Amino acid sequence: MEDGGRRLRVEVLGPLRAFVDNHEPTTTTTTTTTTHEIALGAPKQRAAFAALAMAAGTAVARAELIDRIWGEDVPMTAAGNLHTYISGLRRALSNLGLGDALVGGSSGYLLQLRPQALDLNRAEHFAATARTARDAGDRHRAIAALDSALTLWRSGRPLEALPGPFAADQRTRLADMRLRLLVDRTELLIDAGNAGDARSADLAAAADELAVHARAHPFDERLRSALMMALHRSGRTADALAQYQMLHRVLADELGIEPEASTQAVQMAILAQDTPRVHRPGPRPHPGLRPHPGPGTGPRPVKELLHPIADVTARPTVPAQLPHDSASFIGRTEDVDQVLEHARADGTCSPRVVMVVGVGGIGKTTLAVRCAHQLREAYPDGQIYINLRGFDPTHPALTPSAALHQLLASLGVATVPPEHEQRVALWRSIVAGRRMVVLLDNARSAEQVEDLLPGTGSSFVMVTSRERLGRLAVKYAARRVTLAPLAVADALGLLADAVGAERVNAEAPAARRLAQLCDHLPFALRIAAEQLVAVSDGRIANLVASLEDAHQRLDTLRLENDDLCSVRSVMACSFDALDADTARACRMLGAFPGVNLTRYCAAALLDVPVAQASELMQRLSAQHLLEQHGDRYTMHDLTRTYIRELARRLPDDEVRAARNRVSDWYTATLSQMAGAGRRRIAERPAPSGAGANAVGDTNATGAGDSTTTTDVPHEPQPFASQDDLLRWCAQEWPNISALIRSTARSADHLSTWRLTYLMFDYFYASGSASDWLELLRIATRSAEASGDRRARVALLIHMSVAHCRTGRADAAVADLYKALDLLDAADEPPLRVALLSTLASVMRASKAYEQGLAAGLEALALAAASDDEYQRAAAEDVLCELYTETGRWLEAVAHAESGLVEARACDSPLLEANLLINLGLARNGLSDPIAAQSCLVRALRVTQAAGDRYHEGLALLALARVRSLERDAAAAMAKRALAQFQELAAEEAKEVLEFLGDLQLAGSVVAA
Repeated sequence: MEDGGRRLRVEVLGPLRAFVDNHEPTTTTTTTTTTHEIALGAPKQRAAFAALAMAAGTAVARAELIDRIWGEDVPMTAAGNLHTYISGLRRALSNLGLGDALVGGSSGYLLQLRPQALDLNRAEHFAATARTARDAGDRHRAIAALDSALTLWRSGRPLEALPGPFAADQRTRLADMRLRLLVDRTELLIDAGNAGDARSADLAAAADELAVHARAHPFDERLRSALMMALHRSGRTADALAQYQMLHRVLADELGIEPEASTQAVQMAILAQDTPRVHRPGPRPHPGLRPHPGPGTGPRPVKELLHPIADVTARPTVPAQLPHDSASFIGRTEDVDQVLEHARADGTCSPRVVMVVGVGGIGKTTLAVRCAHQLREAYPDGQIYINLRGFDPTHPALTPSAALHQLLASLGVATVPPEHEQRVALWRSIVAGRRMVVLLDNARSAEQVEDLLPGTGSSFVMVTSRERLGRLAVKYAARRVTLAPLAVADALGLLADAVGAERVNAEAPAARRLAQLCDHLPFALRIAAEQLVAVSDGRIANLVASLEDAHQRLDTLRLENDDLCSVRSVMACSFDALDADTARACRMLGAFPGVNLTRYCAAALLDVPVAQASELMQRLSAQHLLEQHGDRYTMHDLTRTYIRELARRLPDDEVRAARNRVSDWYTATLSQMAGAGRRRIAERPAPSGAGANAVGDTNATGAGDSTTTTDVPHEPQPFASQDDLLRWCAQEWPNISALIRSTARSADHLSTWRLTYLMFDYFYASGSASDWLELLRIATRSAEASGDRRARVALLIHMSVAHCRTGRADAAVADLYKALDLLDAADEPPLRVALLSTLASVMRASKAYEQGLAAGLEALALAAASDDEYQRAAAEDVLCELYTETGRWLEAVAHAESGLVEARACDSPLLEANLLINLGLARNGLSDPIAAQSCLVRALRVTQAAGDRYHEGLALLALARVRSLERDAAAAMAKRALAQFQELAAEEAKEVLEFLGDLQLAGSVVAA
């Protein structure tokens, strides 16, 4: 809280700054003010302060504050970091006597700031005052208010260098706000000038400032009209009329339209008062041709209206319209060869068409222009280029009729027919028999292109688009060349060409990372290169550091004062081309925390049937916003960053509902192959400590009933077997991991722990033990927060297995004793069976065989009384391992054979593999190596089919032991096992190294 004479003041209309103004009375009538700037700390701490300061004195929820600072890429430490930032800000404020200015409560954090103490609020107040005064006819008061508002903007962009999506959005909003105020002020000055109250110097200064903005906003007609009148009133009429000509030319050339009537009225008003002193003649017409009238240049003669098609060129024009060929064209050799090969093929009756397609910024136009230049000699009748504006952020796409108008004009047609069909006929008649290259750039759809294709195959057409343009492929046999991101070497070559090879070589790792952060897209790389060139001693590593923050990435990949040279604008063009349903789907994909998804997952996310989800994914893939690989859809990193920006605009409840659907869908999918006990604990919310009925697993999960009891409306991913499930889990691990972290951040405790719990099979068979432990710790915290005691028991059992896998038997035992303390006598036997079986396995790993046998026998006795085949198989498996390691071969064989019957009945390949391995070792102990090898080979087949790398390693090591007399073969199998265990960071790697050492020593002894 502000105390006495101390008052907090914040500035956001420039780099963020905060001050304490201390007003101390010196006499009864005067005060002295001293000002101290507050050190706001690191960038993210400053971002938190900005979000609180701009919240208009209202509390900001913690989750909302985290979203404003990090957006979607929230680290696990975000809550803790936020607490640190708030503590830092409180210290900074209290050090200057504002101890209670930042308060926290259940609703979030509140910065107590007087409205007038924020410069943005004062600017908005002045703007409102100006509007009121203008409406009342008081121009002088309105101009003074706008002057006061504009004075508050300081040098530098608003909130410059602050990270996060909130700061990025505010930078754009505040820049637009300032431009509108400038235009408002200029219009008021012009009105004052009409009344004889404005000074020419004021209008001249306003015109100079608006001219800068006009270059950055070439199609803003209100801005241009104000600029024209300001120039005219300040005595620069020729410049004013030149501004109109520039606007007219841009609109005519790029849009095929005229300025609005209001803008034309401004020009006419200027002409009515002042005639330009300098006459600028237009271009001389081609010999023998009448000049082609552009839009709005006056009525045509009656003769031309009566005979629109008869007036064709008197002599053919040879167009040469190709844009400049890039001197630094890098790579793409195979793509260029594909285009040229098709262009040089023998002509046919159909037009030869190549479609160069790909995501925005990938270099489609650059490649097409390069190819067109190389084909000039082969097509001597000219090269036509037309930008169809299909994905242009500043213009609507050209209609086919407007495009035909340009095409005909480029061939010297003086009078273009008014009807669309007449234009098509005339275009095809003129180009028939000519050998021309026609480059139709930036097409939005096949419909936009079809009528522009020549009717014969003598000419060659290239079409560039972000769409797949499937209709052209089907109807016209068009060849599609889909551009991929640049290869690493080519991306580095592009950087070296732009900034110098020495700089790239000096920071090679940073340059490679820069290329990766730019998705190897030429457009993004060239923007990055331009930023490096602008700072001669700028280090690549510094640019990489700013790009590592996903929330700053799109802000960084843009050129100052040029919104069109921006990766964000390129992405926006593709998004703006989508229909409403597909656009909604695109936004919702931004709410998905993973990196790729299948159509089944998309159906749950979008809350639509699978068939509709598939269609939507195909539409996004056609726009190259998604890439399809098999049954999965993924995005480039920059695309994902942009789409996550879009998702931040979705209502919180809509995002929350989508994530809940996805979480339920993953639970249902993972539960399909789980045993009854696993499904019961996963499906039960148990918020008050009344846990689920049973866990029912130790080393793996049985298949059991294949129907899921989780009540979700969306179809789970189908699996033919548990082998398919394990392979799917390996692909889905990055998505599930991200989802678990996301649900933990949002305090969705049930989803957090049950998804982790259901991933047991994957981690036990082929996942990283360190990754597993990390997720288990997260899930355990959620289980504790939700008060679900039995979930904690289940997760502690899994954690003990993971600790044992990493050689931490002491930690594994501690986990199990914690679980025992939590376990009630009233709990169902299956939960105790799971715990005792795991304890027996851990004791075996610790060489505490007697304790292990006692726990294993108790588990088997409890399991025998149940109807759970998986639990019986698991208990038999643990006893088989114990008897095998202690050399009690007959007991081991008996338990292995009993366990195999149960494992096959419940269709658990993990248990079957482990039992076969131990049975093989026991057979070998009984001096039956042939039977032993047979068991182990069967175990290998089971593990390889299931993608079970852990048990595959165990089977290979066991085979190596059985065949140890064949040293070369044994060593080869042991080395394969070592590679598996090292990849999994499993404790068994040490055992393999010991075996290989013994094998080498035995070989040395024999050789001696």
